[in-house]
Amino acid sequence: MSHATRTEAREVNSVGASTSAIHCQDLSKAYQLYDKPMHRLWDLMKLGGPRYREFWAVRNVYLDIPHGSTVGIIGENGAGKSTLLKLLTGITKPTTGTVNVQGRVASLLELGAGFHPEFSGRENIYLNCSILGMSDEEIDERYQSIVDFSELGDFIERPVKTYSSGMYVRLGFSVAASVNPDIFIIDEALSVGDEHFKGKCTNRLNEFRDQGKTIVFVSHDMGAVKSMCQWVVLMDKGEVLEQGTSEKVADQYLKRAHARGNERLSALNRGTSEYPRWGTGEIEVTETEMLHGDGTESHVFRTDEPFGVRLRWKAHAACAKPVFGLGVYRSDGTYVNGSNHEWRHEPIEIPNVAAGDEGEVEMSFESMPLLQGQYYLTSFVYDHSKAAPTAIDHREHVLTFEVLDPLHHQHGLLYLPTLWRSVRRSADGREDVRESRR
Repeated sequence: MSHATRTEAREVNSVGASTSAIHCQDLSKAYQLYDKPMHRLWDLMKLGGPRYREFWAVRNVYLDIPHGSTVGIIGENGAGKSTLLKLLTGITKPTTGTVNVQGRVASLLELGAGFHPEFSGRENIYLNCSILGMSDEEIDERYQSIVDFSELGDFIERPVKTYSSGMYVRLGFSVAASVNPDIFIIDEALSVGDEHFKGKCTNRLNEFRDQGKTIVFVSHDMGAVKSMCQWVVLMDKGEVLEQGTSEKVADQYLKRAHARGNERLSALNRGTSEYPRWGTGEIEVTETEMLHGDGTESHVFRTDEPFGVRLRWKAHAACAKPVFGLGVYRSDGTYVNGSNHEWRHEPIEIPNVAAGDEGEVEMSFESMPLLQGQYYLTSFVYDHSKAAPTAIDHREHVLTFEVLDPLHHQHGLLYLPTLWRSVRRSADGREDVRESRR
């Protein structure tokens, strides 16, 4: 890691306690990968070799996390985030480097980790709380509050092997939170919970933060990272690329996601299309482009930012009245919107196109109305000079694009700009009015 990154990591400690809650120096973890199980045995028996290849899941990580901090660890799948958390919790021993942790640690990592599948939820509560250092008297005292928080009801007496992934999370978080840890370490496990329970967990984490506890969590939810974290660590291929304030590093992550998404979707859109295309053929749509507000081509966009679509066309034969249009679909085929340039309050007419003519049609949006997800476009050109519009060039699934919503301020399919207004009247007659447009 660069000296600049180490300096940034130390900056967060200047506003916290003098003693670090977590301090890592040159932390690395390597795994030995074998092509066949018997090769591992041969190496143990020292029959030649070695036959393994090394894979460094984490390499040369420096962290200095003060008590009372909330730190987010972000990065794409396979970046080394989960391995880093296992090193911090002591589940995995480092290959090189050191980890120093000060305080009682509770963790929620892989689903079902630490649970015995044949034991009931009640038995696993006693087992896990004992492992976390609680006495039988403490567990008895807190048992009912754990069950109540988990909302598992009668399922608490059933074997956890019968639990869904969401129920595992309920039990795991409830147990981990009950030990009143000094340091709470959480992997992406909360992402599988339902919205109600995720809200309860977020409230509990906010309580821990207000009490001066240290929280370290992995998340792909940039809205949660920006709202909760004072410090963010960006990882890629086992190394720390950058660490700093949540605004700075989360934006860097989104830029990388844009670049990777454009690379992936561009390759996808260049591939041979197997989707239907039909029409009489007088006009051909030769190219479909999606553009940012500044005119640069892209396949990744952000909610509430301007964008546009451009269709380039060429006429192979005369056509009296062509009309171009676009359909927007979610990746699962849900029809989101369809529009063309004629069915409008102020229609645009393209009359008497001759063979050899070419041009382009653009549709611009002041803001991306879609929430996070993957979508695709269908383009169509129809002849509207006839009683029943006839397909000239109708092409399904012409282009795939992705929408990122870093703020996660709304849920569902569409972003709806709203004005929220709150009025509060006190007993002495004073009125407090507040408004928010975002």
